[in-house]
Amino acid sequence: MVNFNKINPYYTKVTLIGMMGTGKSKFGRKIANILKFNFYDVDHIIEQEFKMTIKELFQKHGEVFFRKIEEKTIRSLILKINKSKEKVIISLGGGGFDSEETRELLLNYTNVIWLKTPVDVLVQRVGDGSKRPMIKGKTRDIITQLLKVRTKYYSLSHNQIDTEKLNQNQVTEKLINLISH
Repeated sequence: MVNFNKINPYYTKVTLIGMMGTGKSKFGRKIANILKFNFYDVDHIIEQEFKMTIKELFQKHGEVFFRKIEEKTIRSLILKINKSKEKVIISLGGGGFDSEETRELLLNYTNVIWLKTPVDVLVQRVGDGSKRPMIKGKTRDIITQLLKVRTKYYSLSHNQIDTEKLNQNQVTEKLINLISH
């Protein structure tokens, strides 16, 4: 078990990427609390700005609009973080890393960690997907298709953690170890 009082983070700007249901927000918030970093959930920032859920944004304005807003939000966030020199954990929406501009920005200015979770586990966590804007139809088929496309982008991350056989404490420990070395 890691002694959380003796952690000396090597990376002070970390982005968690991966599919919906991997735990990016949950682990991001937890790690940020442990390390005394600020935590930013990009989807939450967008929801606050537009005063509607991501699903509502998709329904009202479409995916193209949402992806442009997502890029702009991430660009602004990175500029703010670099100016303030704050220590941060950023949780990115599942499709946020699809954008070449966003990928370059995050890979250049943050340590990007992919929380890699198998389809079976994702399907179980996402359930019927009713709150997920990208899930229209059979959850397993959609997640499999999205993962097939996104894996080529996710694999460009600096690090990855295969969460399949790990419990929450083990994922937390692995994240802290990656950030601290």
